[in-house]
Amino acid sequence: MYKVFSGERCILVSGKKIKADHKDIKLLRFASAEAFHREYKQFVRSSGLKKLIVIGDEEKIWQVFRSFFSYIEASGGLVKNEKGELLMIYRNGHWDLPKGKMEKGELPEETSLREVQEECGVKKLTIIKPLNSSYHIFFQSNKECMKRTYWFEMTCKDSAKPVPQAEEGITEAQWMSKEEVKKIIHKVYPSLQEILEPLLK
Repeated sequence: MYKVFSGERCILVSGKKIKADHKDIKLLRFASAEAFHREYKQFVRSSGLKKLIVIGDEEKIWQVFRSFFSYIEASGGLVKNEKGELLMIYRNGHWDLPKGKMEKGELPEETSLREVQEECGVKKLTIIKPLNSSYHIFFQSNKECMKRTYWFEMTCKDSAKPVPQAEEGITEAQWMSKEEVKKIIHKVYPSLQEILEPLLK
């Protein structure tokens, strides 16, 4: 299953039947690219709907859905220090995780390490394992874009205080305990809440 966020709303692409038991959920059985595109545009215009679920051949639907957008890939890190604290940044009115666009020829792992270092000024990073990717839709230069962000769990043995990268609009970079992250989770983008929440239990 693929889950793509558009602000607080989301689109699910699934090969299995999913119940749509709320009036703010639209269930669509995939028939054609044209019909899907039409239903997606109606979903975007309808503020009363919170979720669009599209069922059928999952990979086929996903390729069709991706074709609606300019597709961008990024990568970032969920970083823990030796105390088990998480590295968080504050940018554009939201708490976030350090991440950035992949450069040409770069692997996702390389991007995530580079972006954490650049955005937070920390070193001595080690990738532990990949996490689920997140997807979200946004507008850039009047173009509708879909961004896939690869995520990696990392450890950091750098004892230096994080330094926010001001030129990227980051005003804070700090280590937070799990309890502190729970208190600000409502100020985290929904797509990232799904990455963070399993680690906050």
